[in-house]
Amino acid sequence: MTRKIKRVGLRIGKIQKGFSDNHSFLMGIIVFLLFYSVACFKQEPVTNQNEGSEEMQFSELQTSVESDAPLQVSQKPEDVVLASKIDKLIETSRFANARWGIFVVSLKDGRILTARDARKPFIPASVLKILTSAVALDKLGADFRWQTKLFTNGKIEDSVVKGDLILYGQGAPDFDESGVEELVQKLKAKGVKKITGDIIGDESYFRGDKLGDGWVWNEIQWYYGAEASALTINANQVGIHLQGSKVTSTSEFVEIKAEVQRSSSNEIDSIGVKRELGENSIYVWGAGGNLDVRLAVQNPALWAAKILDKKLRQSGIEVQGKVKSVDWKSKEKLDPENATEIASIQSRPLGEIVHKMNKYSVNLYAELILRTLGKKFGSETLERNPKMRKVRGDDRAGAAVIEKWLEEKGIKLQENESIKDGSGLSRLNLVTPETIARVLIAATKIKNSDVFAKSLPIAGIDGTLSARLTNFAGKINAKTGSISFVNSLAGYIRKRDETIVFVIFCNNASAESVTLIDKIVSELASH
Repeated sequence: MTRKIKRVGLRIGKIQKGFSDNHSFLMGIIVFLLFYSVACFKQEPVTNQNEGSEEMQFSELQTSVESDAPLQVSQKPEDVVLASKIDKLIETSRFANARWGIFVVSLKDGRILTARDARKPFIPASVLKILTSAVALDKLGADFRWQTKLFTNGKIEDSVVKGDLILYGQGAPDFDESGVEELVQKLKAKGVKKITGDIIGDESYFRGDKLGDGWVWNEIQWYYGAEASALTINANQVGIHLQGSKVTSTSEFVEIKAEVQRSSSNEIDSIGVKRELGENSIYVWGAGGNLDVRLAVQNPALWAAKILDKKLRQSGIEVQGKVKSVDWKSKEKLDPENATEIASIQSRPLGEIVHKMNKYSVNLYAELILRTLGKKFGSETLERNPKMRKVRGDDRAGAAVIEKWLEEKGIKLQENESIKDGSGLSRLNLVTPETIARVLIAATKIKNSDVFAKSLPIAGIDGTLSARLTNFAGKINAKTGSISFVNSLAGYIRKRDETIVFVIFCNNASAESVTLIDKIVSELASH
């Protein structure tokens, strides 16, 4: 069904300004140790002790409004006044020259309380995770789990694996060293004492790029730009710290080269951190006394294989071969149909993964979910570009799955809207405020809609909203978004007599524009 907004007095079109979810830190420039950010790459905060106690009840999100329903702008005097107040807030602010996109609709009766450039495309930043998580919960289900397996291309005889031992990832976002230890214990339980072949980390389950289309090159050294490997390990990141005058890492997988001088007590720390593209060599330089950052590793599948090799040897299992990794382009990649499975473990359920992903805006989780959607359902979707039909990767296929889901809900993307990744880090993502609002309406009717709603940060309570909108603690569930010159916020506001869906995009403005977004949301919540 074609989406319609009947214009009944309020104008919807305006020129605005904007902004969304992951600060760009230029690689190799001086870092002033402000490595805590918002939304897409925010450090997980200490949450309120009452976390979860103010969660929005699912009954408050039940609505007769359909995601493809024609909607009309309200002519209620109080709604007209509200729209005028929001326009004035923007136009009298220091961010008046930014691009602003707003869409606010009531779940009670479907009236549009206010709209501003609601059908123009904006960079959404991590608000895009609303799409990724809603589609994943609806199609995969909250109980879906990923598996990580051990295979051999040989056979097991007399307590000896006669062949390679292959650690085969299938996209588990939470696989870590404890998972490796569990697999080793299962191997020991089978009586294995020796492996004659190599230890191989195999990430070939996903086809295509491990980085998102449209990601900025100087983002990918930071943890929020980690590779979406099918064999992810320890969130594909390491910590870099300064201890006295020595720079250390949480893993030996990366090589540290440092020239850091101690600064005097009255000097501001000025320390640079750079990981070369395609390498795990990290250079740290400058002067200061404090450093605590997280960097993405290159080739996490090899890292996983090295950890497995180490755990095997520590457990008393002899390894005679080397350690290496393979991907979907490798001739030596695993064919599960012609290999012997030895052991496997499962991830936490998707519902828990989505909960953490949205609460703390974990890009890696979103990218792995996107590729899982492409792997599982990509064959059901057509590729728009005929030249890409035989060669597209699982990330592109996952975006096509999301677009098809939107169409099934009556939310057809405009020609100038595009989905390029699952996390919102890409600057090629373009969606309208109305599209996201209709997704939020559709999300109230999907399978596991309560899981989706509870995964969104709660204002003044938890996640990336723990310190925001505290005057409305427990009344707002919303997804934050922030990359350089982009800020966004979208979700649900629980009011005394109704619940409203709101979407606010701000592009082409500094990070401080989040203060104006919160003022707008406060007006909506007080209205």
